[in-house]
Amino acid sequence: ALEYVPDGLKTYELCELAVSNYGLGLQYVPEELITKELCELAVEKNGRNLEFVPEDLKTQEMCEIAVSQGFGASQTLQYVPDKFKTYDICKIALEENGLNLKDVPNEFKTLNICLIAIKGNGLALEYVPIQFQTETICKLAVKQNPMALEFVPEEFKTREYCENVVKNSGWALEFVPEKLKSKELCELAVQKEGFALKFVPEKYKTPELCGIAVE
Repeated sequence: ALEYVPDGLKTYELCELAVSNYGLGLQYVPEELITKELCELAVEKNGRNLEFVPEDLKTQEMCEIAVSQGFGASQTLQYVPDKFKTYDICKIALEENGLNLKDVPNEFKTLNICLIAIKGNGLALEYVPIQFQTETICKLAVKQNPMALEFVPEEFKTREYCENVVKNSGWALEFVPEKLKSKELCELAVQKEGFALKFVPEKYKTPELCGIAVE
């Protein structure tokens, strides 16, 4: 509710209360009222608040707390200054959300770091260095999230491979190479997910298949 309070009525105590009670809200605190202590409180409540902490108030400890309080869905590492991005902070961030791999410095992108990211979120495959995009890594990624098929190198996308992925998610048909989209594979995808009809080549869209899609 702090966002609806006129700036002229916002006191430090009111802002502190809002941040303490609701976790988020630091972005609605007037600049002149933002202190290191208030930022620490906000980040302890919700790591996503790190986005709104002034750069000169960010500390190593605050960043460590932030990346471990991201509530899973948050990609907090992008708000950590490069000077505070240690191997340990990156590892913690990846354990919260694999997509944080996007903001891990290249020097820390080891095979182990990439595995941590993939196990947490298969879509992190997009940010795995090409030398680590092995068939094993790709299988782990699509097992965790079938939509990671989008980032699997074409050389690994065999007919059998794509069929196994589509068995788990019809949506993955979108990322199957057109040359591998057989009538049978399309039927399999639509049976799993009617909306997969969107990615079926026109030549395979029969009245029967359309009927299955809308059931």
